[in-house]
Amino acid sequence: MGIIKYQKKEDMTFETLPNGVKRAEMLPGMVDGVHTYKCQVKAGDTMELEVFGDITQLIYITSGECYITTRDKAFMVTEPSLFIPNMDLEKNVLHAVTDVEYLQLTCEMLPMDKEWWGKWHISLPRFCPLSQCIQYTEGFRPEGIKAYSILDTHWITRMTMGAIIGKGPNKADPHRHEDLYQWYYGMPGTKFIYRAGDEEMELSEGDFAFIPINIDHAIEIKENENVNYVWFEIAVPELAYK
Repeated sequence: MGIIKYQKKEDMTFETLPNGVKRAEMLPGMVDGVHTYKCQVKAGDTMELEVFGDITQLIYITSGECYITTRDKAFMVTEPSLFIPNMDLEKNVLHAVTDVEYLQLTCEMLPMDKEWWGKWHISLPRFCPLSQCIQYTEGFRPEGIKAYSILDTHWITRMTMGAIIGKGPNKADPHRHEDLYQWYYGMPGTKFIYRAGDEEMELSEGDFAFIPINIDHAIEIKENENVNYVWFEIAVPELAYK
């Protein structure tokens, strides 16, 4: 692999954790302190979500129906949804109504993250279905390709997240980010061409990809195909809080 690091759905290896979750780490070692997992829970199972005191994490349910209970709240999941635990301050339990898959995305907090966290962060726990996320526009992307902000900049230290959804034929022009590492996960029904630098790959449902900072990247959707992916970003520490 060159600029684009990727892992196809069929190449992911799962292990069963003590809480009953089947989990596969996707593309380990891309960025120090960052881990990206795909998790599976069987219909009817109930399991306690992993929590941390000095690691921020995002739980993004990609398929299936479930509900999540915290100390004094309950959230029903019937569509792709983000859940962010209140660190290790309370127990969070996932109750799977159907088979469920979700992404667990974690980032170790550096001293600068902890300093920022002490000044400002969104209230937790946080729950937001995709249908309630803010839609936004960018000049390099045509109107036919919709962009959604799932987690905005600095809401949870250096982590951000969004979704791209559209139909082909269509394409977005190349652009780059000087301060963001980026990962991409193919949601159900997606199939499109992803380009970075002089490389390209076909990203389909369940596939995972990563690119480093400062690389031109773009997408193209062929006729009768769809783009539907979530992206996850981590800001470069030296540039995150400028």
